[in-house]
Amino acid sequence: MINTKHLFFVFLAAGALGGCASARYPILPAWGPEEQALTCSELNAEMEKALQTQAQIERIAAGTDTGPRPVLYSMARPDADRAVESRIAKIEALRESKACRS
Repeated sequence: MINTKHLFFVFLAAGALGGCASARYPILPAWGPEEQALTCSELNAEMEKALQTQAQIERIAAGTDTGPRPVLYSMARPDADRAVESRIAKIEALRESKACRS
Protein backbone atom coordinates (compact mmCIF):
# COMPACT_ATOMS: atom_id res chain seq x y z
CA MET A 1 0.00 0.00 0.00
CA ILE A 2 1.38 3.40 -0.98
CA ASN A 3 1.12 6.07 1.64
CA THR A 4 1.08 9.82 1.11
CA LYS A 5 4.78 10.19 1.93
CA HIS A 6 5.82 7.71 -0.76
CA LEU A 7 3.53 9.32 -3.30
CA PHE A 8 5.04 12.74 -2.54
CA PHE A 9 8.56 11.45 -3.19
CA VAL A 10 7.49 9.78 -6.44
CA PHE A 11 6.08 13.09 -7.72
CA LEU A 12 9.14 14.98 -6.48
CA ALA A 13 11.48 12.60 -8.31
CA ALA A 14 9.39 12.76 -11.48
CA GLY A 15 9.44 16.56 -11.40
CA ALA A 16 13.20 16.64 -10.88
CA LEU A 17 13.83 14.25 -13.75
CA GLY A 18 11.45 16.13 -16.01
CA GLY A 19 13.33 19.36 -15.34
CA CYS A 20 16.59 17.73 -16.41
CA ALA A 21 15.12 16.70 -19.75
CA SER A 22 13.80 20.10 -20.77
CA ALA A 23 15.73 22.81 -22.58
CA ARG A 24 17.66 25.26 -20.48
CA TYR A 25 18.52 28.48 -22.24
CA PRO A 26 21.41 30.59 -20.94
CA ILE A 27 20.33 33.87 -19.44
CA LEU A 28 22.63 36.80 -18.83
CA PRO A 29 22.39 38.57 -15.48
CA ALA A 30 21.30 42.20 -15.38
CA TRP A 31 23.99 44.84 -15.43
CA GLY A 32 24.49 47.33 -12.66
CA PRO A 33 26.03 50.79 -12.54
CA GLU A 34 29.57 49.38 -12.35
CA GLU A 35 29.40 48.43 -16.03
CA GLN A 36 29.50 52.13 -16.92
CA ALA A 37 33.21 52.06 -16.04
CA LEU A 38 34.12 49.32 -18.53
CA THR A 39 36.79 50.19 -21.07
CA CYS A 40 36.30 49.79 -24.81
CA SER A 41 38.27 46.53 -24.86
CA GLU A 42 36.19 45.20 -21.94
CA LEU A 43 33.00 46.20 -23.75
CA ASN A 44 34.21 44.40 -26.87
CA ALA A 45 34.88 41.27 -24.79
CA GLU A 46 31.40 41.54 -23.24
CA MET A 47 29.89 41.86 -26.72
CA GLU A 48 31.70 38.70 -27.79
CA LYS A 49 30.30 36.85 -24.75
CA ALA A 50 26.80 38.12 -25.51
CA LEU A 51 27.03 37.02 -29.14
CA GLN A 52 28.30 33.59 -28.06
CA THR A 53 25.38 33.30 -25.66
CA GLN A 54 22.98 34.29 -28.44
CA ALA A 55 24.48 31.58 -30.68
CA GLN A 56 24.17 29.03 -27.87
CA ILE A 57 20.47 29.87 -27.49
CA GLU A 58 20.01 29.21 -31.21
CA ARG A 59 21.87 25.88 -30.98
CA ILE A 60 19.81 24.76 -27.98
CA ALA A 61 16.58 25.66 -29.80
CA ALA A 62 17.75 23.70 -32.85
CA GLY A 63 18.76 20.75 -30.68
CA THR A 64 22.39 20.86 -31.82
CA ASP A 65 24.03 22.14 -28.61
CA THR A 66 25.53 19.25 -26.67
CA GLY A 67 27.81 21.33 -24.45
CA PRO A 68 27.44 21.94 -20.74
CA ARG A 69 24.36 23.78 -19.62
CA PRO A 70 24.74 27.26 -18.15
CA VAL A 71 24.53 28.00 -14.45
CA LEU A 72 22.06 30.85 -14.97
CA TYR A 73 19.32 29.71 -17.27
CA SER A 74 15.68 30.12 -18.18
CA MET A 75 13.27 27.41 -19.18
CA ALA A 76 11.64 29.86 -21.60
CA ARG A 77 13.50 30.87 -24.73
CA PRO A 78 11.80 34.31 -24.97
CA ASP A 79 13.24 35.25 -21.56
CA ALA A 80 16.72 34.24 -22.66
CA ASP A 81 16.33 36.08 -25.98
CA ARG A 82 15.17 39.27 -24.23
CA ALA A 83 18.08 39.14 -21.77
CA VAL A 84 20.74 38.75 -24.46
CA GLU A 85 19.14 41.37 -26.73
CA SER A 86 19.00 43.80 -23.81
CA ARG A 87 22.67 43.14 -23.02
CA ILE A 88 23.71 43.69 -26.64
CA ALA A 89 21.74 46.98 -26.78
CA LYS A 90 23.37 48.22 -23.56
CA ILE A 91 26.84 47.31 -24.80
CA GLU A 92 26.21 49.06 -28.12
CA ALA A 93 24.97 52.18 -26.32
CA LEU A 94 28.00 52.23 -24.02
CA ARG A 95 30.40 51.68 -26.93
CA GLU A 96 28.75 54.52 -28.81
CA SER A 97 28.88 56.87 -25.82
CA LYS A 98 32.59 56.11 -25.36
CA ALA A 99 33.32 56.31 -29.09
CA CYS A 100 34.64 52.75 -29.13
CA ARG A 101 35.44 50.95 -32.34
CA SER A 102 33.99 47.51 -32.96
